[in-house]
Formats: sequence, structure tokens, C-alpha cells
Amino acid sequence: MKILHISRTMGQGGAEKIVFQLCKDNNFQQQFVISTGGSYVQKLDEIGVKHYKMPDINSKNPITMIICFWKIFRVVRMNKIQIVHSHHRMAAFYARLVAALTKVQCVYTAHNIFFNKKKLLRFALKNTKIIAVGDGVKQNLVNFFGIDSKRVVVVYNSINTKVTNIFNQDLVEAKQSGKYLVGTIGRITKQKGIDIFIKALAEFSKVKKNTLGVIVGDGDDLELMKRLAMELKINDKILFLGYQPNVLDIIKQLDLIVLASRWEGLPLTPIEVFSQNNTIIATDISGNNEVVKDHYNGLLFQKNSVFELVRSMKLLSSNELLKKRLELNAHNTFQSKYSYDRFISGYNTVYSSLSSSKHNEL
Repeated sequence: MKILHISRTMGQGGAEKIVFQLCKDNNFQQQFVISTGGSYVQKLDEIGVKHYKMPDINSKNPITMIICFWKIFRVVRMNKIQIVHSHHRMAAFYARLVAALTKVQCVYTAHNIFFNKKKLLRFALKNTKIIAVGDGVKQNLVNFFGIDSKRVVVVYNSINTKVTNIFNQDLVEAKQSGKYLVGTIGRITKQKGIDIFIKALAEFSKVKKNTLGVIVGDGDDLELMKRLAMELKINDKILFLGYQPNVLDIIKQLDLIVLASRWEGLPLTPIEVFSQNNTIIATDISGNNEVVKDHYNGLLFQKNSVFELVRSMKLLSSNELLKKRLELNAHNTFQSKYSYDRFISGYNTVYSSLSSSKHNEL
């Protein structure tokens, strides 16, 4: 079966990683990708998956929109695509338009929770098989967008747990000098709450003097966060590592991991952390609290609360027995609910349901 994935970008990000994993490890399908491009394009080329470039599908410029539609239409026709799998709301919009002129069937993965563009999404998802990456995302589709729950299949995010054992040399040297490594992983944007992490780090480092903050990722707010670190006079206590391809290896090097995001779908970071026998401190928001259960496999704190985050960091850094118990439960959670085989087979079940019979609107 030939599947075309439409993603806004193929740069760093959870949705982009899901697309790449499906292309790399789902050997039952022949995969193609179209996007604006990004760091995963070279990796797609290395595994023999064709990538096509197009303008930003989020653009509302009429000429750009025509170009996006035409490029997707041409790729579908040229490669005799059978399923168009969209990973963005505007991607689903274009998929529906293309489907009206071809015999392709449509799949949409909802990667996040939204509270806007209700009419757009309802239009885009007509006659589309819908996948939600978690229960919270499904409830958002049902409760806010009014989509029949029977139309939505939940396939939990997962990650390939293969590690390279190539450790970051800066972190190796930091550990050797006695540093306590507290890290966060994700795009440097408002969503991920990097500012909350930095503010909490400034307070935590007053108590634990040998603390070194580690920020893994890149994004539009990078320079803003560097200025914040300077304003708080902790720029010498933070390493900005930028995008790192070997995230699992870095997780193994960290003593404490934080996810301070303000909103999520079903985040990959806790799942990545759990896969490496580690635990996490995360905001108590939908998506995060679907994976992280407070005082069972991790700790939760109130969104935007620097005080609560610092308190959790102090607790986990000073109570090794608690940390070990959370780590054990975290790994058990990964094995029982977020295994990679379950993830791959979940998507194949959806694809197979479409190949066996024409998907009708429910």
C-alpha cells in the first residue's frame, strides 16, 4: 500500500518524529512524505523514503494555497498514492480537497489539543479515518469539535528504544566534575515552558550548588531564553545543547528531567524518559497527566508554578528511594502501554481497515 504523509515540517518535533518512525519501521507500507523540509529529510533519504518539498501549508496566501494543493495532487497522481495521511489540520484540509478529485482515502492523526478552528477541522475530517495520539486528544475531538467518538481510534505515541551509546561529551565532563544535571527536552517555544524551567533552575541551584541545567532543543525563543538566563545570573549554570538526534542517550546522562509544558497532545518526552528506566517531573495538564501519574511513575506540578516545580525538584533530588520507585513504575508503564510494537501495529490496523473496504463517513 502506498501512503503519503503530509506534515507541515520535517524538523524537530513530536509529530515529525512520529512520521519518521512510521516511514522507517513500518515495513508493511510504501511511504512518501511532503512538507516544507527540515532535519528529518536527510534521514528519510538515508532510509530510501522519497520526500517532496512544498510551501508552508499553514499559509493563508491564496497563491501559496493553490501551489500546496497542486503539489500534493501531483505527488498523489505521480506515485499512485492510495492513502493520504495528514498530520496537521491544514494538511487534513488539503487531503480532503485532493480526495475529492482522486480515489485516495484519508487518515488524520491528531497530535495536539486545540480549542479553535472548529469549522475548519470538521470540514477537513469529513470521510476521514481519525487517529488520536492519546485519550485526552480523543476527548478534545469529541467534546469540543463534536466528532462522533466511534470515528476516533486511539493509537498511543511510542518511540524506538534503540540507543547509540554515544554520550554527549559536555555532559560527560560535567558529571566528572561533580555536576548534578537537570534537563529539559523540547522545542524552545512558549508551549514547552522553558522559561518556567529556567526560573525554577535559578531557585533550585541556590540549594543544590553543583546544579547544571541542560536544555535540549531549538526554537524561536532561543535567544529570549538565553537573555532570561543572563537576567537571572545563571547563564553559567545552563548548557543550551540545541537539537540532538540521540535524545535517549542524553536522557541516560541526566540526573533529573523536567517537562514544564503549558499544553500538549500526548508528549513523547515522558515516554522516552520511561523507556530508559528514568522518571520525570511534568506539568499537571491533559496529555502529560495521561502518561505521568503523580507519585506513581513521576511527579506532577501546577502549570506555570515555579514554586511547585522547585519543590518537586528538591523532593526528587533528595529522596533516592522515592526516585527508584518512580523509575521502576515508569519503565513498567512504558512496557505495558507504550510499547513500540503496539504503536506500529495500531497504525497498520487503521491502514488495513481502509484497504479492505472503502471508508464511509460515520
